[in-house]
Amino acid sequence: MSNAEVFKPNEKELKLFEQEKMDLYKGTFVVCIVYGLSAFLLLVVILFTEWGKEYIYDRFAPAVITYILGSLIIIIYLLNAIFTIRPRKIGTDMDSDANIICPDYWKLEKVPDSLKTEIMNNNINNSSSKNIIPQINRETNANLQYRCVYDNNVYGNTNELLRMKNTLADTAYPYYAGFNNFNNASNYYVAQAAKVNSSIIPEYIIKEPKKQSEHYQELKKYAMFVGAYSTSNISIFTANNSNALRVSAPEYLESATNNRGNVWKKYEDEAPLICNVVYPQVLGLLDNDTRGKNEVSCEYAKECGVSWSSLKCK
Repeated sequence: MSNAEVFKPNEKELKLFEQEKMDLYKGTFVVCIVYGLSAFLLLVVILFTEWGKEYIYDRFAPAVITYILGSLIIIIYLLNAIFTIRPRKIGTDMDSDANIICPDYWKLEKVPDSLKTEIMNNNINNSSSKNIIPQINRETNANLQYRCVYDNNVYGNTNELLRMKNTLADTAYPYYAGFNNFNNASNYYVAQAAKVNSSIIPEYIIKEPKKQSEHYQELKKYAMFVGAYSTSNISIFTANNSNALRVSAPEYLESATNNRGNVWKKYEDEAPLICNVVYPQVLGLLDNDTRGKNEVSCEYAKECGVSWSSLKCK
């Protein structure tokens, strides 16, 4: 291999690599501890209790075996991620900024062009006299080129992740399914209301941020910006628009008993926040005006229940 083909990371690239590898290591260690403890507890229950022998070992042996095998696969996948991670070049391909570090076990990807167009149209043409985020005024802005998405090899699909989050969440602040399509949002809600399993997989997991948060207004700007919604954007009602956020809940869906004015007011009042896709550089712009230079990002991670160790939140 010639010298021209050998990638030699510079100081910044090595620092980024070390940070990412350490984050992977910490996350994998926690996952191994959780799965190891659960497997140990299962073994203790099976060996030392009659109930465990009868119900877990005899009746639910296939489920236990599936759980253990699944745990091993996830652990092997994460260990492989640690040992195969390599320094990446800053300024080419996916990463044009050394500060783009995703939440733990998330992946960096390019923002689709159609979504950038929808976001910018909403940013510029909203009902306010100024842009939602004035620093981003064109599709080619560097802060709008990349986003982070959760890794479904680790977390499962959005249906599975949504169920898990709602199992752990405060019932007063549930997570919702989000879609890029009105019909899917409506049909998913109908199925959930009827307690019928739906084959529709949500694009997004949504949370209404708490209004008492110190940085609620900044988080609201971010939510409206990346969700491409505002009180003058009719895209959330347009059937053939596949970019604006639709929340699968009756108060967010236009119907015979819920007119557009009510829907717009609900979006404006609650600022539904996308929790399985994040734009770190957009949050970074809002962080610049905070004391710790990371407080809006940290508030996002807290509201969405996202592990983002590189932020070093208090």
